[in-house]
Amino acid sequence: MKKLITSVLLIPLLLLGGCATSQMGDPSATLAGAYIGGSLGSAVGGIIGDNGHDWRGGYRGSAIGTIVGTIAGAAIGNAMTAPKDESSVNAYYPPSNGNREVYSDNILRLHKIRFIDDSRNQAIDPGENSKVIFEVMNEGDRTAYNCVAFVETVGKVKYIGISPSVTIDEIAPGDGIKYTATVHAGDKLREGRITLRVGIRDENGIICDAQEFTLPTHGNY
Repeated sequence: MKKLITSVLLIPLLLLGGCATSQMGDPSATLAGAYIGGSLGSAVGGIIGDNGHDWRGGYRGSAIGTIVGTIAGAAIGNAMTAPKDESSVNAYYPPSNGNREVYSDNILRLHKIRFIDDSRNQAIDPGENSKVIFEVMNEGDRTAYNCVAFVETVGKVKYIGISPSVTIDEIAPGDGIKYTATVHAGDKLREGRITLRVGIRDENGIICDAQEFTLPTHGNY
């Protein structure tokens, strides 16, 4: 009996350990799911086992139900709270050769630029929050200090707000960072198109790499 109880208690821990190398959900939700699933499995298994008119059958049914329910409950709890990979959900990848400024004597380069909007229609809608995500890699042989990653609109644009630029203390040779900027559209956004510019500046304020891309905007007017 002690061995059975010990095995049941260990199952949620083993399940949590197995998720460490992949996308893992909220641990509390996983444990809660394991507890609920185990309790329900125990009750159902006990009822099934009791049909054999033997207390041992009820006990075995309850134990087996607890094990199965714990595994299923933990898996469901983990899956429901696991973070989604934003980089692959209907993202728009601008052409890498379109409206791009690259300076060969600088060491910082942009990679994997992508635009993700809440509605996943690859456009900006009124009141919608969107994200521009890109990576900055140091492809040189010296450390880059005080770099500034930015996303901005090209020209005068109304009813569009973009999160502030970020200063990166340092990027070692061969290393990189991933930067995410939030783009918010006001409720009075008009029908048309918008051009966004993403880029990276070095410590002297010189643009090392920048790229523009254009997206449609939807409006209520």
